Amino acid sequence: MVARDEPIVRPARTDEWHVVAADKGVAEDWDRWAKQEPNALAAAYDKLATVPTEFSSRQRKLEGTAMGTGVYEGKTLDRWQYEATSGGRIFYLVDDPTDGGRRRPERKGRGPKPRPRVIIEAVHPGHPRQTERKRG
Repeated sequence: MVARDEPIVRPARTDEWHVVAADKGVAEDWDRWAKQEPNALAAAYDKLATVPTEFSSRQRKLEGTAMGTGVYEGKTLDRWQYEATSGGRIFYLVDDPTDGGRRRPERKGRGPKPRPRVIIEAVHPGHPRQTERKRG
């Protein structure tokens, strides 16, 4: 139950992706950055919840053996990057149990059917050096 004057959490639409933090540290970093850049992170959250695999000037799939994939809960997943501010980046993994709508997700027992997830691995208010392209 929500108490008086407490924020009400926006419910997720059934066609939205479930956005989660990979661990407690990421959740804390997100909250800290959201206090500094609320509009930028709200816009980023909306994009990640609706079209996390859309290529754009702010959003791209990372490439290469070191950055192109990550492991979460024993699954190897594609890694993406979202440019929330001119220097700030959000790194996330895409876990789509429907494989882009090509198959039905498998339920575990009698629970709800699994929703596609965006797992936020890291947030960097400043541009991280590991994604810079080497020149020369």
